[in-house]
Amino acid sequence: MAEVVTLVTGVIPAGREGEIVDPYREALTEGPPPDLEETFLLRGDAGEIGILSVWHRRADLDAMLASGEEPFARRLIRGAGGMPEVRIFEIVSRATSTADDL
Repeated sequence: MAEVVTLVTGVIPAGREGEIVDPYREALTEGPPPDLEETFLLRGDAGEIGILSVWHRRADLDAMLASGEEPFARRLIRGAGGMPEVRIFEIVSRATSTADDL
């Protein structure tokens, strides 16, 4: 079970969403990297973009942060003219749907 979630958000200028959407989709055509359980590209109001990533282990996130390389989500938002804000959440409890057809 995943242990931690990261949420990277930023407001980007109008007309620059493609600078995030296209590279995000291209980078994940074969699925998320091994350290991630899943990741989501989110669109909010007034130009806000978010990238939510569910990590298998906190140690994987810590290792990525210690590498010194700017993380993918931050780099995408910054590259599209936004100022990325990062929040890290520990998963305390989890519920998933058992419905076959949602």
